[in-house]
Amino acid sequence: MYVRFEGQVPNVGARSRLGIFLLAGELRDHPETPSWVHDEVQAHLGWLNANLHVPDVLMLNDNMTAICWFKSGAHEPMKRVRALKALLEEFGYTIDVITSSAPGTIVYEDDWQVAAKPVRRVRRRRALPVHA
Repeated sequence: MYVRFEGQVPNVGARSRLGIFLLAGELRDHPETPSWVHDEVQAHLGWLNANLHVPDVLMLNDNMTAICWFKSGAHEPMKRVRALKALLEEFGYTIDVITSSAPGTIVYEDDWQVAAKPVRRVRRRRALPVHA
């Protein structure tokens, strides 16, 4: 099972919604954010930046739509992300926790995460009844 933390804001280029890391950076950098919140967000983001690899494959044009998902066993990173979720929600952000057993076409994988390109869903037209 894979887990993703995302907000309500569309990430147009990736056909998804903005992930929690971008939203946490937004909260941290907002001029009205109290210093204690800034420091706490920075501490969690600092740990995540030091311990969670940012996949280089995300910079390739073919992978611009890929989004990152935690593996269910990524306990320490998810503990940090849940703390960020609580802070963001305290300041009015809505953060959804999405789970999936099939996040898409995996283009990167390590011990804690995968980056996957979402599979485009094909709309099927329903046949209309024929009236005689």
